Amino acid sequence: MNYIDIHCHLDMDEFDADRQEVLARMKEGGVVAISVGSNLEASKKAIEIAETNENIWTCVGVHPEEISKGIFWDRGSSKMPFDISEFKKLVKSSKVVGIGECGLDFFRLDPAFAKATADKQKELFESQIQFAIKNNKPLMLHIRRAYDDALDILNNYKKNYGEKLRGNVHFFTGNVEQTKRFLDLGFTMSFTGVITFTHDYDEVIKYIPQDSIMSETDAPFVTPVPHRGQRNEPSFVIEVVKRLTEIRGEDLETLSNAIIQNAKKVFDI
Repeated sequence: MNYIDIHCHLDMDEFDADRQEVLARMKEGGVVAISVGSNLEASKKAIEIAETNENIWTCVGVHPEEISKGIFWDRGSSKMPFDISEFKKLVKSSKVVGIGECGLDFFRLDPAFAKATADKQKELFESQIQFAIKNNKPLMLHIRRAYDDALDILNNYKKNYGEKLRGNVHFFTGNVEQTKRFLDLGFTMSFTGVITFTHDYDEVIKYIPQDSIMSETDAPFVTPVPHRGQRNEPSFVIEVVKRLTEIRGEDLETLSNAIIQNAKKVFDI
């Protein structure tokens, strides 16, 4: 285990043609990964992949934009996409190490349904927080354009459940003040290949303590330099870690080992 990609989507169709080759490249580079579900079917497929590959684990959950599908496609559907009875079955797998990706995403809200969608997203988010606490699992958070709203919700649960509420904020793009608030909650934050082609997050990356930072690819999305233009894959996480060391002025082996230890602590892998 040389590097860890704590958030990717090996279940997605983009890997159907060459998934075994992708896994072989990971093994060759000493890369392990957490493959994250975005809905029930994706979570089931992620478990199948994890259970047949020693160094793959998974998180199971429902992405907040699944609510948009209900609101915008069904125009008022009240059906909640997080079926607790089904996820109770999935969480029994020893390869399930977290709940998510779950959270809030206010980036593409239809103005005509903005409040209804946001309210439903919050309901979906809270149901998964409660499920994670009940099943003693950390959260894998997806938050976009909604950090303060999400932090307010998480703070309420922290007051009542303490260390039972824990997890990682995936694809973190928040500011220093929001970073402080997540650190106060005991959450880690992970960064993607975006940091290899923008300096927007350098200040935050320098600010986060070494024991609270993580690496990810979000593959097949946001391919890092020097692989831009290609489909992203977990073996490219090395480029993310390299860039983290450059920004932070740290040794590559030291930081990669620290990230692995952080992942072990949060996700108990």
